Amino acid sequence: MWRQAGILALVSVAPDLDLLIGRHSMETHSVGAAVLVAAFAAWRRWPVAGNRWTIFAAVGLAWLSHPLFDLMAPDTSPPLGVMLFWPFSSAFVYPDLSIFAPISRRYWLDGFVAHNLGAVAREIAILLPIAAGTWYLRKRRINNQPRTTG
Repeated sequence: MWRQAGILALVSVAPDLDLLIGRHSMETHSVGAAVLVAAFAAWRRWPVAGNRWTIFAAVGLAWLSHPLFDLMAPDTSPPLGVMLFWPFSSAFVYPDLSIFAPISRRYWLDGFVAHNLGAVAREIAILLPIAAGTWYLRKRRINNQPRTTG
């Protein structure tokens, strides 16, 4: 279970690798990228689930969670939003929901570390109860399954 969680956590942050090539919030932050990565994971049978359809769903949702969470924070660098519907559209989607605090990439400014630590703390405060509830319900479901003897 921890291996699966670790792989899916890495998948969920992978869209930000586009920062290395100067295309942040573009193609990697899209439904198209999620489908491509999920298809590759299912084809290669990444160890996150028992069958290819479940692998596809788990990896696709983990990847897609990143751009969806990005839409819940103010964007501070143009172009605003994410290219969510690529390859069908190159338009940027930006609803500015402002649930999360923006992350700053301006490391030279005073308060950079404090600001980002505060933003991360807020994200943890919002997401930890959701993650804990999901874990609890999954564990409860597994424990309530009838046991077979072989």
